[in-house]
Amino acid sequence: MVGLPDDNAVNDVKKVPLEPEFPCPPTAATAAAPSASPKRRRLPDLTSMDLRASVLFLAVPAVMRNLLQTVIQMVSLMIVGSLGSSAVASVGVANRIFFVIIGVLSALSVGATALVARHIGAGDREGAERVVGQAVLFSILVGVTMAILGATLATPAMRWMMQMQEEMDMEVVRQGADYIRVVCLSMSVGVLLFMGNAVLQGAGDMKTPLYVMSGVNLVNLLIAWLLVQGIGPFPALGVLGAGYAAAIARALGGVVSFAILAHPRAAIGFKLRSLFRPDYAVLGGILHIGIPAAMEQLIHQGSQIIYTVFIAGMGTASIAANSIAMSIQSLSFMPGMGFGLAATALVGQCLGAGKPKRAEEAGYESLRMGMVAAGLAAALFLFLPVPLARMYSAERDVVALTASCLRISAVAQPSLAIIQVLAGGLRGAGDTRWVMYVAAAGNWGVRLVGSWILGVHLGWGLVGVWVAMALDQLLRGGLTWYRYRSGHWKTVKAGIGRRSRVGVQHGG
Repeated sequence: MVGLPDDNAVNDVKKVPLEPEFPCPPTAATAAAPSASPKRRRLPDLTSMDLRASVLFLAVPAVMRNLLQTVIQMVSLMIVGSLGSSAVASVGVANRIFFVIIGVLSALSVGATALVARHIGAGDREGAERVVGQAVLFSILVGVTMAILGATLATPAMRWMMQMQEEMDMEVVRQGADYIRVVCLSMSVGVLLFMGNAVLQGAGDMKTPLYVMSGVNLVNLLIAWLLVQGIGPFPALGVLGAGYAAAIARALGGVVSFAILAHPRAAIGFKLRSLFRPDYAVLGGILHIGIPAAMEQLIHQGSQIIYTVFIAGMGTASIAANSIAMSIQSLSFMPGMGFGLAATALVGQCLGAGKPKRAEEAGYESLRMGMVAAGLAAALFLFLPVPLARMYSAERDVVALTASCLRISAVAQPSLAIIQVLAGGLRGAGDTRWVMYVAAAGNWGVRLVGSWILGVHLGWGLVGVWVAMALDQLLRGGLTWYRYRSGHWKTVKAGIGRRSRVGVQHGG
């Protein structure tokens, strides 16, 4: 969002010594040895440079990319908002379904990110490229499958999401289904955008994903501006125009990502022949880490879908207010996600280099910076919720509901930073199962149950749903902090399939 094994790749894996099970940091001789791709761009040694500088080197491009993406998505929703609350509701519900697909794809890429980081930290660039090649192959297969399922099930999915309305708004169903259908068809290629970003981040290259995603989001915004209202000779397609904008932009991003990874000068890449040679040992290693991360996303997005069903039963104004509040709240997601990506790459590389103490410190340093961004977001949501809501809608009831949700969200911002950053560190260590368990406890045990009790049973409406979401984030933040502090993640083994394991011994 790649390098593939040659004929002897699997045999090479067999030569990795199993005792001791955890590799030592690369020696000078190892570092000087010729790599499988001597022409590739040199990567910085993030395991040795100043820790704060390492975090900023990784996080700043990621934060810039995420903020740009968020701002453009916000502007795109504002463009759709000019069509009325029904249009905002249709895109909001459709995106909730689409986020399930994105979440699973992104989670599966966690396995590739962690393994690439481990190999790079251990000085094994050839091993990292084997992971990349199989990750690209796997993402193509998954993307085609997702495209077919998404396009086929768009209308039934929208109907199911709107089932709790007393009188189903069929215009929302129709527009949302058209949006899903168009966007999902692009995923057969667009999935490469997510996987390309993931493997580059694992290698420590955050700038290339920044450039790619900047282009993708600008294309998305431009096409949405032209097609939603119909500018000049372009037709006014409404919500469908926003769908075409997202689909075209992501497909172009997938093509560009593929070209970058196939280029011999890329920071990390793959050989085209790898796409025709599945390596089940490497794929097994990716899935070993990626499947729990994907299950975490299914748990999270599944609960999001069900409570969106609750919200849909509260009326179109509540759907629109929730969509707007989530869009504004994403401002706070993006810095945390950026520092979380930095933690993922640094923890993985430091463990691969045999430096568990530095890996632990990397997570805490990333969290300190993430907390600053969380404090700024909390202040923004507390003191400026109404002006923010009015940027999207002029309807008084929608603005009032949105402002209430943002004030509730402000309380949970510190916990959200912990979830995003320290969970990123756990993923870099390959400890994705614990993150999955925490997601299940919070999303289903607190968010869903709380949304039904507060929002539906007690009649608090959308405000009750957002209170439940804040309680969920407080719980998950505490559990994630506990796990990271325990240090058990330092002993998690991660590697290529069953033949080798790359990890570090517990300790400093």
